[in-house]
Amino acid sequence: MKDIKEITKNTLSSLKDKRLPATPENYFLEFVAQAKLLNNQFDDIKILNDALKSLTNDEKKILNNESIFQIIKILSKRATNDELKSLISTFSELLAPSINFELKEDIEDFILVLLKNPKNITTRESINKIKEFAQKRIDADRRVLKEKTNDIIKLTSLMSRYYDKTLSDSDSSNEEIQKIKDDLVKLEISDYSKRELIIVQKKLIDTIYRLENSLQENNRILSTNIDKFKLLHKQIEELEKELKVAKEEYHFDFLTGILNRRAYDNEAKKMEKQYFIFDTNFAVVFFDIDHFKKINDNFGHICGDEILKSFAIILKDLTRKEDVVARYGGEEFVALINFRDKIEVKRYIKRVKNTFLNSTFIYKDYKINITFSAGVTFRNNYNSIEEAHNKADELLYQAKKAGRDKTIFDSGEIV
Repeated sequence: MKDIKEITKNTLSSLKDKRLPATPENYFLEFVAQAKLLNNQFDDIKILNDALKSLTNDEKKILNNESIFQIIKILSKRATNDELKSLISTFSELLAPSINFELKEDIEDFILVLLKNPKNITTRESINKIKEFAQKRIDADRRVLKEKTNDIIKLTSLMSRYYDKTLSDSDSSNEEIQKIKDDLVKLEISDYSKRELIIVQKKLIDTIYRLENSLQENNRILSTNIDKFKLLHKQIEELEKELKVAKEEYHFDFLTGILNRRAYDNEAKKMEKQYFIFDTNFAVVFFDIDHFKKINDNFGHICGDEILKSFAIILKDLTRKEDVVARYGGEEFVALINFRDKIEVKRYIKRVKNTFLNSTFIYKDYKINITFSAGVTFRNNYNSIEEAHNKADELLYQAKKAGRDKTIFDSGEIV
């Protein structure tokens, strides 16, 4: 700060001695000279020196005959017209209307002016104009969407109201049908939706005309077939129940009640999409119940089934709703665990392990302690979910070969 004050003082004194007015340019040049005398370097001076060194001979000749501040214009001219036109074309694409076309002509006129004088793209006026067009476009698109939505709501609300009344009142008169026609004709559709909804409006009016002529016949048919309608409705309800059961069987393992392998594959695809779109991360965990074959051999398959059910229940209870847990086949289970920090996955594995260590399965008079082996991979360590999946399965079998009752992570860590 002391140096700056001294340089400023010397600058003003030197200008006075040279009888030069303290204009911005004279002051700046003299300040640079005084700073050099005191061997001081400032960022502004360094920027100027670097800019002067980068000038071509032709640019230096221009600068010798002009104000030092003309260096800004000289440097700005380096951008070629082709480069600037390319930039302007980019703005043209960005500003192009997508829904509301009110601004289309104004934007095209503005771009045309810039293409004739590409250098004007750098002016404050042009930049402000681009910002203004961008905001106007957003506001206009929002307005159109709002109007179109209101038009659809008006039309559907009107038809829904009359449709419900027609179904509930079999004695609807021609007078009421005429009222529907009148309301449709008078329905005010905004200019934004006329091209689309006016066609729908006309078709509805035509439909009402036909409905008016056939209403009495339809009511007669409806009355004579009401029993058939009720029977059909009951059959539809039963089919819906059967479809719901079939859908559950399609997605859930019949024994354990958790997702089956088919459903797991679908959830894995969704998780992979989230990984790429939202930059999330997840771990793949393969579980396998240790010595499960011995359990079946010693205690029977019914006992083995109960062990599988209990194992699935514990995994499901310890796994968050946003994560995925499924039976992969036999005594093998798989989980997809979302995480922000890898320590979360390690804690999850420890919770599962501790739960089984503190649990004893009782079948008839037998007490059975269960352990498991597992392999864990982190998705971001691999090129695809398939690679992470295969590696987790490989680590699982390494854990089993290494004596079971352990979890091996792809980092080499063993829990």
